[in-house]
Amino acid sequence: MPGEELVVRVLGATLVSDAAGRYPVDRPLERGMLVRLAMGRGVPVPDGRLAADLWGDAEVTRPAERLRVVAFRLRTALGPRSDAVTRSSAGYRLASGPADLIAAEAAADRMHAAARAGDHVGVRDAAAAALELWRGPSLADLRMIPFAESDGRRLDDWRLDLVVARLGAELELGAGPELTTELAGLANEHPLHEPISCMLAIALYRSGRQAEALERLSRLRRDLADELGVDPAPDTAELEMRLLRQDPALLPERPAPVTVPRQQRRRAAAVPAPTTSFVGRDQELSDLLAALATPGVTTLVGGPGSGKSRLAVEAAMAVAERDLPVAFVELAPLRLEDSVETAVAGAVGVEPGAGDRLGALAAALGSGLLVLDNAEHVVEQVADLVVQLRRVAPDLSILITSQRPLLIAEEVQQRVGPLELDAAAALLSARVAAGALPEDGLGTDVATILAAVDGLPLGIELAAGLTRTMTVPQLATRMTDRLRLLVGGPRDAGARHTSLRAALDWSHELLDPAAQAVLRRIGVFAGGFELDAAEQVVEGGAVQLGDVAPALADLVDRSLVTVVAERGGRRFTLLETVRDYALAQLDAAGETDPTLAKHLAWCLAHVRAAAAVDDFISAESVAAVFAEWPNILSALSHAPGTERMADALRLATAMHTPWATRGWFTEARRHFAALADAPGLNPHERGRALSSHGHHTMMAGGLHEARALLTAAAAVAGTVDDMSLVMRVRFQQGFVDYAQSRFVEAIATLEAGRDLAHKLGHVKHEWAFTDALGTAHLYAGDVDVALECYTAVVAVARERVDEPGLARGLSHLAQALMEAGRVDDAMAAADESDHYARRLDDRQVLPHNELIRGAAALAAGKLDDAEAACRSALTYVDSGAAVAHIDLADVLVARGELVEAGELLRTVYAGAAERGAMWLAALPVSAALALAAGDIAEARSRADEAAAAHAAAGFGWPRYVQRLDAVIAELTAREPT
Repeated sequence: MPGEELVVRVLGATLVSDAAGRYPVDRPLERGMLVRLAMGRGVPVPDGRLAADLWGDAEVTRPAERLRVVAFRLRTALGPRSDAVTRSSAGYRLASGPADLIAAEAAADRMHAAARAGDHVGVRDAAAAALELWRGPSLADLRMIPFAESDGRRLDDWRLDLVVARLGAELELGAGPELTTELAGLANEHPLHEPISCMLAIALYRSGRQAEALERLSRLRRDLADELGVDPAPDTAELEMRLLRQDPALLPERPAPVTVPRQQRRRAAAVPAPTTSFVGRDQELSDLLAALATPGVTTLVGGPGSGKSRLAVEAAMAVAERDLPVAFVELAPLRLEDSVETAVAGAVGVEPGAGDRLGALAAALGSGLLVLDNAEHVVEQVADLVVQLRRVAPDLSILITSQRPLLIAEEVQQRVGPLELDAAAALLSARVAAGALPEDGLGTDVATILAAVDGLPLGIELAAGLTRTMTVPQLATRMTDRLRLLVGGPRDAGARHTSLRAALDWSHELLDPAAQAVLRRIGVFAGGFELDAAEQVVEGGAVQLGDVAPALADLVDRSLVTVVAERGGRRFTLLETVRDYALAQLDAAGETDPTLAKHLAWCLAHVRAAAAVDDFISAESVAAVFAEWPNILSALSHAPGTERMADALRLATAMHTPWATRGWFTEARRHFAALADAPGLNPHERGRALSSHGHHTMMAGGLHEARALLTAAAAVAGTVDDMSLVMRVRFQQGFVDYAQSRFVEAIATLEAGRDLAHKLGHVKHEWAFTDALGTAHLYAGDVDVALECYTAVVAVARERVDEPGLARGLSHLAQALMEAGRVDDAMAAADESDHYARRLDDRQVLPHNELIRGAAALAAGKLDDAEAACRSALTYVDSGAAVAHIDLADVLVARGELVEAGELLRTVYAGAAERGAMWLAALPVSAALALAAGDIAEARSRADEAAAAHAAAGFGWPRYVQRLDAVIAELTAREPT
């Protein structure tokens, strides 16, 4: 990407990005190499230095090879920016430096220049600019790596120096009382830091707290003597004497007093004074102030706990600083029958008996700002008053915070939602107790907490408060019970802001009974829902079908439900905190089981409707099912052990093809196993469930369990008149046969099944048998027959426009073409297969195509390309053994990276069925590994074992047979005659 800079940030957890977005580098070693090279600022880092920085000074075995592996993985993680990491005889080099550190250094240079010129404002601003670049402890996610541990400490020490410089400049500019809290925290954290203690003493003295200032310096003297055995510096001792003498020079010069009209002072004082810093909504505040600069009506609309009131307070204080009158009216205490106009009049000092009260309000407010906070329960009264006020006060700006908009013509709505991840993390970091953040900074525990509270400022503030008694990791493990846990906000914040539950209770009580019922029932939806789904699930009892849409509209207006445009329709979602609350209300109403049953029934109907469109032969019908996957997953997960098990097993059976199409075999197996004992199914349903369970178990590697399940399915199929079920079971049994290297039995079973399907006119089954026959023949070594089978399957799939059939069939054809030596044709088939597989998100076919490309690259001697392809395939493997382990091991043997190759093969032998096709494929690579290690006897033993096992099973998969032949040929050449 020429012209685009790769940006590496190190002042916090590592961030890597460019104009296109972020590049996650997940492994610590790869991140460590990236940062170490960035710290080199374009200068190559020699291998020896780089290895010592990453692994320490202890002797590292094969450092060059290990660095090559780490560099390869780093390039893979960087994707299109892999060219940023280069290698020369001088070492590895990164084309970018640490952007935030370079910017901080530039700001520090400006700070030092300002200090030399006696410019305290310049010092303060430059130091603050540098400090803003830190997002947490420096190199926070790399402290386990040797160089990062020392560099991180050094950078954090420098950060403290910048803080000291900023605070010193603030004191020089006359600050004092406002700095005591920050300085006291720093002094407690750094009790032996003399400049910090001295500045705290000055700040305390300027606050009228001379005794505390002297005690701070006395404590410093004792700590220095006890810990270091030294006396304070002369400057510290001199300051102590100046404090005792009450030196006037310690106090700032006082500016001439400015007279503020009494009424204006009272109005400014009406703005609630925040007790914490404002974090996370700088852009929203800027946008809001821009809107308030022009007379009009602005409503901050957001759900409970979203931070509307705090944003309004910050805006009000900013307006007050411009010497404009500000009136801040808290409406939450009002009852529905109370007068909003009376509350506003009281806030601005208009007497109750005033004749023209609107005129008096307009005169008192003038061209200032009126803030009406928490208007959702009196929104109609507020709307009426605002319209009337604007008629008589055209220069007035009015700011409202509410869960519902006013819906008046002049209103401009500004939505206030959850914080973005970076802002949420910054708020949590600013609020947690000292020492509560983990050493890795903003890692997975912080992400867990932020996700649990939906990024809501109230939730973050409450969670941070709990770090006074819990560490961040302890808190993260307890966030599943977030509504009960997150209590205990500041007592001066108002009852609604002392817990998430209290905030939601306030909103819930404002709903009418129908809207309350709709809210609690839609809590069963996970990941959102459309209107027709809600109507099917929510309707019943006091809620009529026609009530659902109006109730949803009301909930959207009140910011309890979010609506987004999606695929030409509208989709509704709940924040997880609101959903938890809704489910608690559902349980309290005794409606959980019947509502979950209706939700499950809707999921089943949705999957069956998608199947009815085209039997899942298009990417669109498969995607339609997975668009509701969160709901389907929730329905399946909540059913075991309940009366819903039978319907849940029917849902799992309906999901058979979508799961198979995307290669979600482990997920499918998990659900079938949990629901296997469901009562109430007829034999037809039971047989299909057993068949599907067996198929997914087989594809997940459980061959023996799959054979047992399919035997049970065959027994059930024999009792019902369902030839489709009979053919499904035969197909899957043939599949198990060839996976277990029973090639003769597999071919016989599959041919009989194909003939039966053809006789009965079951086209789909006929070509499924043909595809499986191709694989059985390929494993048995008959490439020509495999090519015939796959070619026929692809032709039929094209005719039927069967996208899953084309993805799978073309991938199999590409493999057979590769085995036949037709590399160009194989690559073309794999590329076309990818087109369909990507549309389907087929996680079985996509890695299979990568392995075909890897085989082609290996055959051409392009080891980098071969390794990249095999590693890409391996990323699709969730657990257990896969062909990707074998093929990557083969590439690594060719590269001489034998340790990792051995680990990969051990994974195969631990997870593959002994004497199965995968086990047989791995044997030649094990022999090659032993040969590359120079162990001729072991290589010969492995080669003989492989040859005997292949012959006994009739295994003839060309690639692995040829690999064994090559090993035997080399052994023959090396062994003495």
